[in-house]
Amino acid sequence: MTLTIGFLGGGNMASALLGGLVRKMDGAHLHVTDHNAPKLEKLAALGVTTHETTGDWISECDLFVLAVKPQVMKEALVPVKPLLKKGGAALSIAAGIEGSVLSGWLGGYPVIRAMPNTPALVGAGLSGLWVPEGTSPEHAEAAEFVMRAVGNVVACKTEAELDVVGAVPGSGPAYVFRFLESLERAAQKRGFSPEDARELAIGTVYGAAKLARESDESFATLRERVTSKGGTTARALAVMNERDIDGMMDDAVEAALRRTAEMKALFR
Repeated sequence: MTLTIGFLGGGNMASALLGGLVRKMDGAHLHVTDHNAPKLEKLAALGVTTHETTGDWISECDLFVLAVKPQVMKEALVPVKPLLKKGGAALSIAAGIEGSVLSGWLGGYPVIRAMPNTPALVGAGLSGLWVPEGTSPEHAEAAEFVMRAVGNVVACKTEAELDVVGAVPGSGPAYVFRFLESLERAAQKRGFSPEDARELAIGTVYGAAKLARESDESFATLRERVTSKGGTTARALAVMNERDIDGMMDDAVEAALRRTAEMKALFR
């Protein structure tokens, strides 16, 4: 794909995306600006073009990725607005700011939104992608191209679905890490060293996720295959079910969605 792509912000997620993109396209067509000189040095080492400030280079970008923190986004877009390429589009990876708000800040410029997650840092990300009605196929394809540089992409039919992506795979790695902490502690409590307990926890989750990824069977079927009637696994799962693990996870996702709604209201 022959594109020129620019990034506003060179933080962790932007760095991950750029690192994935340089394996798929010429780094000369990738631009990034950030006020942090050490960040720019690391990004320049990838082979992308770095800039300390905004400038005419933005007018060359077919797709301009908005990758600064939500709380500084409005201010950061002020110098960007008059420089955006006519006929181009923006792709926001910022949480909590609706596309219509971003487009308004940019004078009506087309804005696509994506919600990546932190496993993108190791090329194993899962991103939700919402493309507003009326977006050109070329812009939609370019946005998907960017997000697929760090993992899989799920298309969202509505912008509201993007909020769910934020609450499930977006926040989800933290849920998994919390589960890992608990498994690790349970193993340590029963005599394993911290190193071995960590390996037991990681190996459990990694292996189960890999098996699920490579299987066409439902999670329920896979669970049942591990669970012998009256066995140890059945007894352990009974404890989880008695404590309503489904209700707990549903409440957790709902809490994340409520916080998303609160954040969105702040920027309207």
